[in-house]
Amino acid sequence: MVGTLFHPAPGAPCPAVVTLGGAGGGLSEGGARTLASEGFAALALAYFGVDPLPEDLVEIPLEYFEKAIAWLKAQPAADGDRVAVVGNSKGGELVLLLGAAYPEHVRAVVGYAPSGVVWRSVPFDREVYHGGPRSPWSYRGAPVPFAGLSGPSMREMVQMTEYFFEGRPISTRGFFERALDDEAVVAPASIAVEKIEAPVLLISGTDDRLWPSTRLSEMVIERLKAHEHPFPYEHLSYEGAGHMISLPGYEPARSWRDRYELGGSREANELANADSWTKVLGFLREHLKPGAG
Repeated sequence: MVGTLFHPAPGAPCPAVVTLGGAGGGLSEGGARTLASEGFAALALAYFGVDPLPEDLVEIPLEYFEKAIAWLKAQPAADGDRVAVVGNSKGGELVLLLGAAYPEHVRAVVGYAPSGVVWRSVPFDREVYHGGPRSPWSYRGAPVPFAGLSGPSMREMVQMTEYFFEGRPISTRGFFERALDDEAVVAPASIAVEKIEAPVLLISGTDDRLWPSTRLSEMVIERLKAHEHPFPYEHLSYEGAGHMISLPGYEPARSWRDRYELGGSREANELANADSWTKVLGFLREHLKPGAG
């Protein structure tokens, strides 16, 4: 396990949170540090892209996260009965999976720019592509079912050429939007969010140019409604904001940010981050307080 635990000064055990980054990999500690300043025991957890973890986001075992949650619950600073998972982007996909796979361990789920569909891995190492697309996750020794991406449009091919030769970032939203139109592709890869036994809060920006997180979040809400989810759930959608809505202090890898168009105007992104942080903090305090749930 690779991570950093932040917590307030020694005292009574605090409500606990695991923070998970996205497809840039590595370890970002800023979000967990901010949560600790607000009274939480927060574990910033890496899951690939840093030694000795895997280099690429390919078939990472969900059991790794189960063990990390168990470790956190055993720490003196943490109240093991009050644990939330918070993730953004690919980490937003992951927290929904973890809530569904381990409902007995997760008391609240927060997904920034999340997806209710598991998408294929996009590894940095081209050698990993041999043999075809692979899942980013595994569970009980088997790959988690995933959806593939659509082929590029002519405009996207031009963008990709400009990226390779000029370093211009590309928008990948269209690859996901077209794939979502094929129910046969999406259905097997959709996360069984109805198995989550906890409140769910999702945050998205309508101008997300990496993937359509607003649409993907609404799919989660619709599925929870269809299954009459007995716990509170909400989707905060911010008009004109992009992909980088996140916990204060969260910093994805620079190399990842330089590859993609993330969308959103500066004003819309700042508003979304400020407003969502207030609501996320209130959500965590409400649902991780003693006796909640």
